[in-house]
This record gives sequence, structure tokens and C-alpha cells, in this order.
Amino acid sequence: MRRGLLASRDELSGLRERIADRPFDAFYDRLHRRCSLILEAAPITENSWQSLSAQGHPGAAVNAARATQGRILDLLVAHHIEPDRAYHDRAIEELKNLISWSTWVDPSHGDLKADICTAEAAVAAVVGLDWLWEDLTEADRLRVLGAIRKKAVIPYCQSVKDKAWWYDSYQNWNAVINSGCGLAALALSDEEPKAEKAYELAQTGLKRFFDGLGREGGWDEGVGYWGYALRYVLLLNEAAGRVLDDEQLLHRRGMDTTGLFPIYFTPNGHAAGFGDTATVPTHGALYLLVRHFGLKEVAWWLDTYSFGHDIATDGWSAVGLSLLFRPEGMDTPTDPDLKCVKVFNEIGWASVADHWPHPTMYVAAKTGDLSASHSQRDMNAIQLQVDGEMMLAAGGATHPGLATSDPDGQEIVASRHNTIVVGDRDHAIDAQGSIVDAINEPNCRWVACDAQHACGANVHFVRHIVMVVDPAGGGGQAVIVLDEVQNIAAEGVKMFWHTPVKLQMDDSAGVGILEGTQADLHVAFNATQRVHVTHRASGRGGSDGHVICVKAGKMESGLFVSVFSRHKLSRAPAIRQTTNTVRIQIPGAAITFKRRKYHLQLDSVR
Repeated sequence: MRRGLLASRDELSGLRERIADRPFDAFYDRLHRRCSLILEAAPITENSWQSLSAQGHPGAAVNAARATQGRILDLLVAHHIEPDRAYHDRAIEELKNLISWSTWVDPSHGDLKADICTAEAAVAAVVGLDWLWEDLTEADRLRVLGAIRKKAVIPYCQSVKDKAWWYDSYQNWNAVINSGCGLAALALSDEEPKAEKAYELAQTGLKRFFDGLGREGGWDEGVGYWGYALRYVLLLNEAAGRVLDDEQLLHRRGMDTTGLFPIYFTPNGHAAGFGDTATVPTHGALYLLVRHFGLKEVAWWLDTYSFGHDIATDGWSAVGLSLLFRPEGMDTPTDPDLKCVKVFNEIGWASVADHWPHPTMYVAAKTGDLSASHSQRDMNAIQLQVDGEMMLAAGGATHPGLATSDPDGQEIVASRHNTIVVGDRDHAIDAQGSIVDAINEPNCRWVACDAQHACGANVHFVRHIVMVVDPAGGGGQAVIVLDEVQNIAAEGVKMFWHTPVKLQMDDSAGVGILEGTQADLHVAFNATQRVHVTHRASGRGGSDGHVICVKAGKMESGLFVSVFSRHKLSRAPAIRQTTNTVRIQIPGAAITFKRRKYHLQLDSVR
């Protein structure tokens, strides 16, 4: 077996020289506390996850394999820094339990021969074996090697032969399984031809993942799945670089820039992106992007937000791999070089902030490929954060009395998002919008999003997001959303706004207040057509959340204005149109657009 996949034992022991310095001292303190909690928790066994699976919990085996991996890696990193027999013995126990499982495939994944559970378990077993090699008997080593071969390498090869859907898919499973099983195959490839073949297959399979990554480094499954995929790609590259002197994965398109992607959609350490897994992917393995590409912004982000949550006994190794992979002697910037308007054109996502690194007003916008894996029916949707608190966020649940239904009674999923629905029709699953313009000026930010045919073949829907910024202080004052809607079929339009905070709303006047814990935000709505404003509690488990619906009757053409302001709004925003311009007036600002052939263009903010 090839040794030193992620680190040699000497390198692990050498980490003790780091823990006297910042931030490694804080990392180690957290690692020590996590390992102490692991010792108090029950070992992970097949019986435990099989029981959960039988009760209908999907992913029980995946979570168990992931937790086992995290425990083994963190226990052994801690043990090599300051030898502790309890950590050492528990790591061996978790490893032996893992290889005794009857399968490394999650029951919820049907008849697959290899899945993401296989990848999680394979990495746990092969890295655990590497770091425990000298401490195991020959019989134990052979048992672990046999399990890796039988439960990971052989099923992986058979899956590729059977043309498993994930092998060349544009999806996080591609990266996780090809990288995780590829790492295990790499470890065994010096002695086993089948493992060598599996490693070659893994490298080939990853081509599809990189075809989807793109030069900008964006990933339209969302930042949560991005982190899952990149974690395993980086671990495989690290192992290949160490044992084969092969770091070709780092030279694939987009790898030099992709580390910035999650930063732009986790303002103030809170997930504000899109997709169905809204998490902040601060994985310790991502420090490898800092090491290889010098991305100090990524180091700042990981240092700042990695450990702002409770210590747990499940999940991946975060702190252990942070100790291992974070470059020594790197001073992270207090003012990282981040753009106030950042557009990822290839996936149709945009990030708009009043300033960085801690924006007080922030908007995320999406107008991308609705057919992408884990995408939602959320064309031209936005999310809004003020003073570190989400004020507008995807609803994610049916809203009594306000969720739209199609003629067959099916819920319109787009109604769960901060966007519009035309003709009681859901957004088209094959639609692909685009960011058509963007501006960053001292007193404003502007992004224009074209939904293409998402709302219907005859519908033209362009959303403009304008952030008014105090040029002296740099703080955001208001966000104005102007929606252009044209439809030769003359259908009704419904606009939805979802807030997780308390709401005081005067429906008849179209004005209200979002009452957050950090700040209040005044809201007002108007349109060039007559609209009816209603609001209801979201019905989400007793939370303070509400949903606002702005409804217009049948119309061929119209403008809708939604204002979210720090300043009091006593009436609806004024809309004034001329042959060549559209002007929106709110307290303290006038926003003027010029008419262009296909959509309005921001002219001035005064």
C-alpha cells in the first residue's frame, strides 16, 4: 500500500510545533474538546445506522460513514500531536467497526453498487490504515485492505462497467465518488492492477465534473454541494501529488478561482445562495486552495467562520484537517479583496454587497439553469441580508392561502421563492436565464437578470436589483427591485416575498415593516397596474416567518416596484414614465432608468 497519502506520521507529529501559534492554538483547543466528546459518545456501528434506515431515515449509512471518517481523522491528528492512548484506541475501534459493515452502500440509494457512502467509507478506511499501519497487526492490516478492495475498489469498477449514472454526470456525486474511491484505489494501486485501473477510471470520470465547473469557478448546485465536491477533489489531488507527484487536478479549468465562489454567497458567515442545501462549506480541506493558489481571501473566510458553531461528534474532520493543511506563517487580510458586485455569468448567479468583508446590506440573485442538479424553480429569485440577518429568504414550504396551484392542483414551486409567477404556471424546468448587465458605483449597485422563457414562452421578465449606498459611509440604505413583465397572452401575475422575521403590514396601503433582531426594514410595493397586496404567516413550525403576495390581474405589460429600505416608507413608491425613461422615487433617492431595445438600463441614482 502507498503510504503518506495526506500526511506521514512524522508530519502529523510535527503539528505539535504549530499549536503554540495563532490560529493553530485555537484549532487545537477545539480539536481536543471534540475528541473528548467523541470518547464520551457511543462508537458508530452498522446496527445504529441500519436501525435509522429501517425507520425511514434516508442517508443514515452516508452520515455514519462520514462521522466515522471525521472521528478517525481527528482522533489520529490529536493523538500524533499529543499522544493519548484513548484517542488511539478509539480510532482503531471505529476503523474496525467500519470494515465490519456488511455494505458500504446506503440502502436509500437502491441497487447501486457504489455511492457516496462508499466514497466516505473508503477514505475513512484508507487514511485510517495509513496513519495506524505500524500499530496494527498484520492480520488487521489485511482485513482493512480486504474491506477496501471488496467494498470500494471492486464495486466502483463494476459500477463504471455498468454505466452508473453518477460516473460522468454533471453533479456532486461525480466528484465525491470518483475522488473518494479514486483515493482508495490510488493507495492500493502499487500492488493491485484492478486498483490501478480504478484510479485511471476515476481520473477519466472527473472530466465531466470539470466540464461543469467552468472558468469562473461557480457551481450551480449551490455552495453546499460545491463544498462536498471540492473537498474530495482536493483530497484526491493531495494524495496524488504526494505519492505520484501528479497534481493535474489543480490545473483544470476553474480551480484557481473556485475558492472565491462560496465567500460571495455566505455573507457574514450565513448561507445566502440557492439550491436545496444552504450550508456554509468551511471544510478544513479547502485550505489546500490557499496553499496552492495563495488565495488569502479563502484563508480569511475559513479562519473567520469555520468554527462558529457547536462542537459535535458527527460530521467530517474540519479542525483536524485545518491544522494539517492551513499554511503556516500566513497573515490573513483584514480587508480581503472582494468585489461589491460579483457576477458568475456561467451559472447566472450574482452577489451584491454594500461593502466587504462584513456587508451590512447584501443581495444574492439567481437567473441560471433550472435543469441543473438540485436547482429549484427560482428564476430571478433574490435573497436579502441586512446587518447579518436574513430578511428575505427562500420559503421552502407551502404557504396557506398564498401558495399558487396550477389547474391540476399541483403546487407551483416558484411560489416558495422571492420571484414572480405568471398565469399560475410554474417556472419552466428547462429555462436558462442570464445576467444581462451589472454596475458598481460609489452610490449604487445594479444587476439586471433576464428570465428568458422561465415564466412562459410569451413572457418577457427582467428583474433589476438596485442597491442605494451612502457614498460617504459606504453603508447600504435601500434595495429597489424593479420587474419588467411583458406578456402578449395577457395573464395574471403574482409576486412572492418570503421573510423569516416578524412583519407588520398594511395591505391596503402596500407598506409595512420587517422587524428583525438586528434591524427593521421598511417595505413598500407599487406597479403600473392595479395590484392587490396580501400577507400571511408562513406556517413554518411556529416561526415568525411571513409571505407577502403582490397580485395583478390580466396584463400585457407592466412594471412592478418593491422597496426594502432602512428609512420609513409611508406610501408606495412613485413610478413616473416618459417615452425614454422610467423614474422611481423613494424617500432620499430617485432612480432613473433609460429605455433600451430589450430591457431598461440604469441611468442614475440621486
